[in-house]
Amino acid sequence: LLCWKRFGRPTVVDGERRMVVQGKKKRRSKTHKNDTERETDPRGEASGGSATKTSVFAKTQSAMGNDKLDDMAFTEVFSGHPLVRVGKYVLIPYVLYLSYYYFQLQHPEVVSLVTLGLVRLRPAIYNSASPRQVLIVGTQGSGTVQMASTLKRQLGLEIEHESTDAAWSFARDGSVSWFHGIRFFAPTSQKEKLDSIHALCSAPQSTHENMGFHPAMYGPPRNKCSYRAKWNDCWKSECYMILLQEWACMSNLSCDINFRANLHQVRNPVNNIESLITKFCVGGLEGSVQEPFVKYASALFPTHDFANDSCIDAVSYFVVMYLEAMVKAREKGHIDNFYRVEDSSACAVADAAGLTQLSTTVYEPNYEHVSKLCNDSDVRSAAQNVVGQDRNKVNKGQVSLAWDDFLGGRHGSKRKDGDHELVQRLKRLFAAFSYDPTKILDEPEFS
Repeated sequence: LLCWKRFGRPTVVDGERRMVVQGKKKRRSKTHKNDTERETDPRGEASGGSATKTSVFAKTQSAMGNDKLDDMAFTEVFSGHPLVRVGKYVLIPYVLYLSYYYFQLQHPEVVSLVTLGLVRLRPAIYNSASPRQVLIVGTQGSGTVQMASTLKRQLGLEIEHESTDAAWSFARDGSVSWFHGIRFFAPTSQKEKLDSIHALCSAPQSTHENMGFHPAMYGPPRNKCSYRAKWNDCWKSECYMILLQEWACMSNLSCDINFRANLHQVRNPVNNIESLITKFCVGGLEGSVQEPFVKYASALFPTHDFANDSCIDAVSYFVVMYLEAMVKAREKGHIDNFYRVEDSSACAVADAAGLTQLSTTVYEPNYEHVSKLCNDSDVRSAAQNVVGQDRNKVNKGQVSLAWDDFLGGRHGSKRKDGDHELVQRLKRLFAAFSYDPTKILDEPEFS
């Protein structure tokens, strides 16, 4: 409208496109019989010295290209504009979308009040001390996306992947995440902790996009950061606040969000490494490792020099060090138990989370629902089957490793030729999680 007001609408004259300012010429009243030059406004009233106002209406109407608008008020002209007509079909659904989450997750009591108790929604846990049912942690590539999807789909649980935000996502029953594993890290020196946090929070947005971390995953920002900005100074500040709170918080039980059960999901470590090589190694086993992965691995485990590693060494040491940290947390009692994703069903995970016993279920209706689906007599329940893989099939027939691949000097490794350290640490993890090391070949099938 402002453009039309200043320049008028484009008009084609003699094959050339020129801007003709509408309204410069006096509009003659169509109703005046003697065709006098008495000026009228678009509503058919005498201008009475309001020539400027008349000009604006005339330009707007003419620019919209509809002579039938001559008898319409300006508000009618505005509301009839295509942008306004289309806009309401975008704005109204968006408002309804936000309202649904706001009342469902943050203020369900309002719905009960308005409906005089006819509709009773599940109580909100946002901004409350109420614990959630379960936190499941596992390395990237261990099937966390698949498990979160399965628990939601087969058991109807409010489980989110890489999010504990119960204000704007359905995470009231818990979360499945790799990054939330930082709460189980062993305490380090304050300087080392601050250096690690600074390395992550000072990194650009591109570093975080493929690593599954953003401060918003922990809940609405305390700094009131705009969700429209993916990463800026406000989110950086929020990052520092979140990580200072979360890093190794289980060591002194100071975590902001608590869970009834803490579980560790594991996958065969060698298969786990194969998936991450496919995801983060550019050019295969002897290629270069992606910079965001190096940044995160170096920040989480600063005692190891990931920057000078070959890709297979960087990925392998990351998986080994993450798993070792979770084993130590379980030994200290901070993690309740582990399960192997290859032979676990949704019901088995629910049982480990305490959902099959009323005394250990946080939200009672979940116990009734899960007990029905996980009843041994109901053989038709898909929740009793081992979790299949239909999400994130990254390494489908691309990388297959044998024990010799982890020796020093192989695939660009800078470790001493034949160094067995990595193999030994992997085999200790196999024992810790009851995997059979003989299932992994000593040498590659193809060289």
